[in-house]
Amino acid sequence: KRWGVHCNLRDRRVDAPENPLPDIIQQIVLPKLKRLLFQKGKTKNTTIPNEANSIDYRRKQGHWLQDHVDDRKLSKEVIFNLSLIGDCYMTFKNIAKHRNIAVPKQRVLLKRRCLQIITGKSRYDFTHGITNSDLLSDRRISITMRES
Repeated sequence: KRWGVHCNLRDRRVDAPENPLPDIIQQIVLPKLKRLLFQKGKTKNTTIPNEANSIDYRRKQGHWLQDHVDDRKLSKEVIFNLSLIGDCYMTFKNIAKHRNIAVPKQRVLLKRRCLQIITGKSRYDFTHGITNSDLLSDRRISITMRES
């Protein structure tokens, strides 16, 4: 399911929304994200998501998330990932070897009900993905939010 503006990956453009962001995201999630960013001192260039998509992973059906870096042209720096149900490991792999980053690969445990914020080096210098074997539950549902 997709809400808010639509990132057309094939044509590399942002299209008008087909479905508005749900009330729960607009009235509860976004204000909490704003407060969190303000507390972290991120008052300039704050990302306020205008796009959200849910992903329903089913381990027994062989689902996985391909390693990728989100398109720089289509979305701003910060990406938010809200895990609703199902724990998993997300693996980050260094693609900026010329920058001499000490960690070539890192697995991060994403528990249900956690909020992951991808920004900075983790956003631009590493791919991120989830293998089928790293889905620790039969089902995982997450909502990814970004500003496009």
